[in-house]
Amino acid sequence: MDFDDISLARFERLKKEWIALCSTSSQGICQLASKYRDRDDCLLRSMHSSGFISEDGEPDWLFRFPLPGKSMFLDEKVQNEAVLMKFIADTTRIPVPSVIAHGRAERNPTGLGPFIIMTWVEGTKMSDLLRKGGDTPEKEEALDPDVDPQTLKILYGEMAEILLELWSLDFSHIGSLREKKTPPLTKVEGRPLTLEVNELIRTCGLEDCAPSRVYHSSLEYIHSLLRLQDTHLERQRNSVYDAIDCREKYACRSLLKATALRFLSPTDNDGPFKLFCDDPCPGNVLVDDSLHVTGVIDWEFCYAAPAQFAGSIPWWLLLERPQKILNSQGPEVFFRSFLPRADCFLQALELKEKTRRLGVEDDRLSSAWFYLACRSVSSVDLLYRDLLDEHCWVKRSSVADRVRSFTTNIGLHKDREDFVRSKIVQLQEYYAELGEATDVRTDKVHVQLASETSNKGTRASFASVGYWGLEGKSLKRLVTAIAVASIFVMGAAWRRRGL
Repeated sequence: MDFDDISLARFERLKKEWIALCSTSSQGICQLASKYRDRDDCLLRSMHSSGFISEDGEPDWLFRFPLPGKSMFLDEKVQNEAVLMKFIADTTRIPVPSVIAHGRAERNPTGLGPFIIMTWVEGTKMSDLLRKGGDTPEKEEALDPDVDPQTLKILYGEMAEILLELWSLDFSHIGSLREKKTPPLTKVEGRPLTLEVNELIRTCGLEDCAPSRVYHSSLEYIHSLLRLQDTHLERQRNSVYDAIDCREKYACRSLLKATALRFLSPTDNDGPFKLFCDDPCPGNVLVDDSLHVTGVIDWEFCYAAPAQFAGSIPWWLLLERPQKILNSQGPEVFFRSFLPRADCFLQALELKEKTRRLGVEDDRLSSAWFYLACRSVSSVDLLYRDLLDEHCWVKRSSVADRVRSFTTNIGLHKDREDFVRSKIVQLQEYYAELGEATDVRTDKVHVQLASETSNKGTRASFASVGYWGLEGKSLKRLVTAIAVASIFVMGAAWRRRGL
């Protein structure tokens, strides 16, 4: 899916303005450091999007400032990261920088916005030891296929240890941690702030469309992610290329909803929930010469999430995001590269689990792609088409065939075509504002439609969807379950006919 160039240009201007201000703020950063150092001989050693403060005889400090135009939630991001790092330091064995102080924009006299001051951690990025080109100008964000197997095993084991430490923590709600003045001092009270929502605003031109609330069940949260996918398709003006692409994306989202209930388990629907990071990759892990972890950094998009998020096979085993590999090389190449690395990681994880006397699950791969597709709003089409569609339904002859099969119902066909017409108008308006000519237009599609009252059946009851029993659940949860199940009905009806 294309970016919104108008939105990107606007945020690029914000970035340049901030960078220009930062380049003249070295004295102000040192003054801010002196406030917390209680001395006035601070030295600013380097600057990029952070300030690195050093003093003789004292530990080095790192000042981090979220970059406007790149980060859409400046104060919220800083608060989340600072609270989370303190919590991780207090409750796990994961090495993280110590938080010296953090503050909102109004507490920073430099004008650079909210900030975190933390201790500097020495080490080499784990990704530099794994990727092609290492830490050179020719480096690539891809796993070196010739990486030493023993090195890979050790580093995967270090990552597994981090994930198991996070897994040991339980939460009663889904969301971000907040500091409290009374016990418990840390509690889930903020919305789950995700990298995907940040990117929807930055690259797709959306407003902040994530609800400001915590979630009480996995079902509720998955429902909100699926709705966010619909919102994205509707509101990004250039979210489709043409009418054909629009129909395919419309069908993709509906079919993903229809598959959801096969992946959602009632067993852990109500918790406990687990800490999950959107970006817990080797690029955020520092190691020493012995390949032991010295620090884990960049915790801003970490929140209590459904246990399946944290329990799924990690996406970062090849360093590149799966959707990038799928887009450039296709699913066969992806699986040929990914599965051996997944086996290596699971062996390392199993060894760590046995050491910690934990049980080993056998189904970590089975639902990983569904949860990745739910989280990856802007690239859900690629992930669903290449990793989920034929696994969940019958084999397709083409994407167009799947779209036709899905919309043989009169009501579904009309709703889809109404949506297609509205999206083409949006797309034409977008190109007009961009000053580019376009000949995109709505085409007419003729398909054989089935009557809604046909004996072939185009509607499904909740029972036909296969929803689990809700005896003993609260009315609130029952209402939520029905609301979520209702959005799956259209796809479940198609599935019942197709199988």
